[in-house]
Amino acid sequence: MIELAIVTVLYRSSEMLAETLPTWVRAAEGLPVRFVFADNGPADGCDKVVADCLDESAYAYLPDASNPGFAAACNRAVDVVEASHVLLLNPDVWLPDGSLDRILSAIREAPDAPIAVGLAMHGNKYAGIDVHPISLFIDRLAAANRGPLGPSGGAAVFPVELYRRFDGLFAHLFAWGEDADLAYRLYAAGVRTRVLPLALPHHGGHSVGADPALLGFRAFLLARNRLLVAARTFSGPLTVFAVPLIALAHLALALRRARQGLLRPFLRGVGRGLLEAPRARRQWRGARFGIRTLAGYLRTRSAR
Repeated sequence: MIELAIVTVLYRSSEMLAETLPTWVRAAEGLPVRFVFADNGPADGCDKVVADCLDESAYAYLPDASNPGFAAACNRAVDVVEASHVLLLNPDVWLPDGSLDRILSAIREAPDAPIAVGLAMHGNKYAGIDVHPISLFIDRLAAANRGPLGPSGGAAVFPVELYRRFDGLFAHLFAWGEDADLAYRLYAAGVRTRVLPLALPHHGGHSVGADPALLGFRAFLLARNRLLVAARTFSGPLTVFAVPLIALAHLALALRRARQGLLRPFLRGVGRGLLEAPRARRQWRGARFGIRTLAGYLRTRSAR
């Protein structure tokens, strides 16, 4: 029986995957693991990389040249999963020997809980998502005492039943913030995330690189998605409390984006977020993250 499905979304990933996938294959040897690849850029040649590394029976390959985004691709992949748990894993993460053994052990210890798997990138170690007063959500430092709010999409374990019950990732967000949206919803509903401090090597940002168009698109999405995440997941009182902070935060972020030459897409994202916020709020009818929830989160300690 397959216990764990590793779901990976690909986009301009062939060179990176050629480096990381062999480590995944070694780490999975002899374990009840299957791979699912959702390829949003199938002309890139990732299919050949996968076929060269894995037997056909060991994986599913789901190409979609329309590029529906990270969130939609994850949901599509999880739809075909038959395992009890799924590991969302970015293609620019290496799996050292023994890492999947530890992930499976953590699943067996607490099969109902999501797991934030630790990553090491840019000289720091991270595990999951943290609340932030300016950006609303941020990569959580592994050494933080509190949290996590939920797993980061770069290395996240979910019970498949839980993922589906919460409608997975909000596909409209496309990318950058979709994992935070799910994390806020899970936490508001009382679901707590465990931490597995593995410090998996993570390159970070391989699909964007220095491409000006993609950097602008990311700035647009981050600006829009912050507002949509707040609109969807915050309670009414917390929204009232947060609006002045969000406004000041976006002024600070605007200055940063101006220095980066990304002010125009950032402002377009803010405008789009304001327009789409009412509809986004109506699209989630579950528990919302409120002032008491926030206070409780700030007092919580990491569960390992």
